[in-house]
Amino acid sequence: MSKIIDISHHQGDIDWSKASKEVDLAIIRTQYGTSTIDRKYIRNINECKKYKVPFGVYIYVTFKNAAEALAQAKNFYNRAQGYDPLFYVVDVEESFGASIQNIVQGTQAFIDYLKIKGVKVGLYTGHHFYKPYQMDMVKNYDFLWIPRYSGSSAQGKKPDFACDLWQYTESGTVAGIKGSVDLNVLNGSKTLSWFTNKNEEDNKLTEKDDDKMQFTNETTKAAVRDYLKQAVDKKIIDKMWLDKFDNGTMTTGDYEGLKIIISQRING
Repeated sequence: MSKIIDISHHQGDIDWSKASKEVDLAIIRTQYGTSTIDRKYIRNINECKKYKVPFGVYIYVTFKNAAEALAQAKNFYNRAQGYDPLFYVVDVEESFGASIQNIVQGTQAFIDYLKIKGVKVGLYTGHHFYKPYQMDMVKNYDFLWIPRYSGSSAQGKKPDFACDLWQYTESGTVAGIKGSVDLNVLNGSKTLSWFTNKNEEDNKLTEKDDDKMQFTNETTKAAVRDYLKQAVDKKIIDKMWLDKFDNGTMTTGDYEGLKIIISQRING
């Protein structure tokens, strides 16, 4: 039986020689915020590579505003990108005392940062969290992943909201894993191969963080700033991007990615 699992160090040392015979896709936690690094993520990634199990990565985020979200997004991307995961997931299921507005803005900032890097991005959020915390206002991710449990290891009632992955139990079993594990099932039009194959455009926009934008004259610089400010004023992008431009930390890759995002949101 093929299974889609998500795992962390809570599953201990997985025997991937056994698990690989049942698992079609693994989604591996790398960290909890930036303070707690998953103790098994490197081992799990290396074992997935060894046994040819397709894998993506996720972070359980703890940000309270867009600035913290951006810092966590950078940390997550820099930690994972060298392992060449199929996709990156931001797991948003607690407020940590933040306002709804800050959660939405932070989640959007996180996703936009990853999209600018040219990678496939997923949003995981709680069934109880999705509407009350306005996760339906977040855009630009590639797939949505929502849990809804039946109280057993069997599939119960599907999520009330359209999503691409449904985490249907936290009580699943997989050979090679001691104890229970989360199991997931496809829940939309996207096929397993969509998750396990990279898009042609992946990585096209990736730039080094030290590739700062440079201008040959002040007129061009002013025009770019005005373009970004208009997008901020129209609430197309978050103000943090204008702040990055003003403090000189925006990269060429950031800007090229923002142009695509702005165009998509204006024309979409």
